[in-house]
Amino acid sequence: MERRIRKKGTDDLLSNISDGQTVSVKDQLTLVIRLSLPTIFAQLAFILMQYIDASMVGRLGADDAAAIGLVASTTWLFAGLSSASAVGFSVLVAQFIGAKKYRESRMMLKQGMIVVLFFSVLLAGIGIIISSYLPELLGGDPIIHQRASIYFLIYVLSLPAIGLNTLASSLLQSSGNMKIPSILNILMCLLDIGFNFLLIFPPFQMDILQFTLTIPGAGLGVTGAALGTALSQLITAALMLSFLCFRTSNFRFNKAETLKFDGIY
Repeated sequence: MERRIRKKGTDDLLSNISDGQTVSVKDQLTLVIRLSLPTIFAQLAFILMQYIDASMVGRLGADDAAAIGLVASTTWLFAGLSSASAVGFSVLVAQFIGAKKYRESRMMLKQGMIVVLFFSVLLAGIGIIISSYLPELLGGDPIIHQRASIYFLIYVLSLPAIGLNTLASSLLQSSGNMKIPSILNILMCLLDIGFNFLLIFPPFQMDILQFTLTIPGAGLGVTGAALGTALSQLITAALMLSFLCFRTSNFRFNKAETLKFDGIY
């Protein structure tokens, strides 16, 4: 007789599915929603960071905001391509974990990191080549060409971090960890705001009660917005990978396991 599942936690549902137990339609839908929300938010986070940059830089003037807006669609394209290179690995890893082939899942993680890094560096190289010509090709006003070019250049240099962040996030979700990707993607947006305050604006004073505080700032404008975004992505990717490779049992690195590109399928 089929045994009904009473446990409602994500880990419990995944475990019971892996054991071949019956899952109700309601629990299946619940699980789909829980698994998909972190991925949806991760993609929204990348877009949201563009709007954060544009809105904060907009306080400096319309030209600065226009410089970011001009290359926004191209940055989304490059970030999307970098992230897409990581998606296929999560499908294979989920299958390996479901079959309890944990060694193969670790091999797939190593292969994924190599492939994502290679593809992201290739995209970054293309971006570097076209960065000085892109604003003109997009029909931007000459007055914002240099700022738009610098923003795009710094952004594409962070593509390896974006790709690794997507890979680590999707593999954590494949292992049933929904909380860490969600928390870290929220942290990424908060870091972007914090770095922007420090890098975009010049030093300014703020009166709080009877005290006057001097808030430090680099005053880099559009360049500061790009650096803030890149730094927040780099930190988030590092944290995501540390949780994946050192604190997740299925993916914890084993020095005795050598990387192989065949024989694991």
